[in-house]
Amino acid sequence: MTDTTAPSAQTFKVSEGYRKYVVFLLLVVAIFNYADRYMLGILLPAIKSDLDLSDTQIGFITGAAFTILYAFLGVPIASLADRFSRRKIIAVALTAWSAMTCLCGLAQNFVQLAVFRVLVGIGEAGCTPPSHSIISDYVPRTRRTSALAIFGLGSPLGVVVGFLVGGWLADSIGWRLTLVAFGAPGVIVALIVYFTLKDPPRGHADGIAASPDASGMLSAFRTLWAKKTFRHMVFGGSMYGLIMIAILIWIPSFFVRTHGLEVSTVGTWLAFSNGIPHAFGTLAGGFFADRLARRGLRAPIYLCVFAQLAAAPFYALVLLSPSSTSAFLWLVIPSFVGVMQGPVLYATIQAISDVQNRAVAAALMILIINLISGIIGPQLVGIVSDLLAETLGNDSLGLALLVVATVCSLWSALHFYLASKHIENDIVAT
Repeated sequence: MTDTTAPSAQTFKVSEGYRKYVVFLLLVVAIFNYADRYMLGILLPAIKSDLDLSDTQIGFITGAAFTILYAFLGVPIASLADRFSRRKIIAVALTAWSAMTCLCGLAQNFVQLAVFRVLVGIGEAGCTPPSHSIISDYVPRTRRTSALAIFGLGSPLGVVVGFLVGGWLADSIGWRLTLVAFGAPGVIVALIVYFTLKDPPRGHADGIAASPDASGMLSAFRTLWAKKTFRHMVFGGSMYGLIMIAILIWIPSFFVRTHGLEVSTVGTWLAFSNGIPHAFGTLAGGFFADRLARRGLRAPIYLCVFAQLAAAPFYALVLLSPSSTSAFLWLVIPSFVGVMQGPVLYATIQAISDVQNRAVAAALMILIINLISGIIGPQLVGIVSDLLAETLGNDSLGLALLVVATVCSLWSALHFYLASKHIENDIVAT
C-alpha cells in the first residue's frame, strides 16, 4: 500500500477543477457503497420467501452480519490509510465488496447469505475513513462541510439507485441477478480510482505539515474520547443512524405487508419519497452549516438538534397513515430534515481531530455509530416485530418501527445539544 511517488507538501499543486473531480469520484464510490448495502432492503420480501427466513434472521443478516466486522475493521484499515496510500486502499476495498455483492446472489440458505454479507461489510470498511481524510486534505475548513455534504450524498443517491433500479430489476430478473448487476460495475470504478486519484499530503488544505508518523490507534482513540464533543456527536449520530438503518431495511417490507404493494412500486415510491429528499437534506445541511458557522462554533450543531426534533412527529404520520400514498408523502419530511445532521457530524469530527489521524477519527466515529445503529436497529425491529406478530399480525412491523424512530429522534437531539456545550473548548485543544 505504500505510495513511494506521493508528492511533498511543497510540490503538490492541483487545480480547482481537479479538487471537484476528486470529490465527485469519491461520491461515485460512496454511491456504490450505499447502493450495494441498502439495496438488499428492497429485495427482502423475495429473499424472505425464497430462503424461508424469519424477521429475526433478516435482522441479523442486515444488521450484525454486515456491521460487526465492517465497524471493527474500519479502524485498523483507517490506521493504514493514515500511513499509506488512501487511493490504493479505496480501490482494493471497492473491488472486494463489489465481488462479494455478486456472491450474495449465489446464496442458497441463511448461513451462506450471512457469510457473504459479512464479506461485503469487510470490503466496505475501506471506503469512508480514507475518503473523509482525502477530502479534508483537499478542501479548506471554510468549505469542508459542503464538500463532505456532497460526499454524503452517496448515502441517499445510493438508496435512490438501490430502491429504484433494484426494485425494477428484482421484478424483471429476480433478486439473485439483481445483486450481480449491482456488484459487477464497482470493479470498473475501482480501476478509475486507482489510476486517476492523487493522494494529497496530510494537512495540505489547512497549511499544516503533519508529523511523519500518525499516532497509534489506541492513542488516537484516547485523545478523541477525552473530548466531550466527540462523544456526544457520535452518540447523537448513532441514534439517528439507528433510525435511518431501521427505516431503510424495514420500510419496504412495511409497505408490502401493511399496504399490500408490489416490490417495484415500493422501490419507485421510496426512491422519490426517501432517497431524493435525503439527498437534498444532506446538501441543505452542508449549505446551512457553512453559513451558520459564521455565527460561532455552536450554531451548526444547533442545526442537528433542530433536525432531530423536527423529524420526530412525522414518523408517526408515516407509520400510522391508513393510505400508502399519504404515508409515502409524509416520509418526505423526516427524510429531508433528519439527515441534515450528517455533514455537521462529519465536519465536526474532522475539525477536532489531529490532521495525521483524520482517517482513524472517521473510522472511530463509524465504529461506534455502526455498533449501535447497525447492529441494534435492524435486529431490534425484527425481534419486536416477531414478538408482536401473533397479536398484531402484519401491523407488528409498523409499531416496532414507530417506537424506534420516535424515541431515538429525541435521544439524538439531546446528545447534539450536549455536544454544542463543549465544541469551543475542544476546538481550542486540537
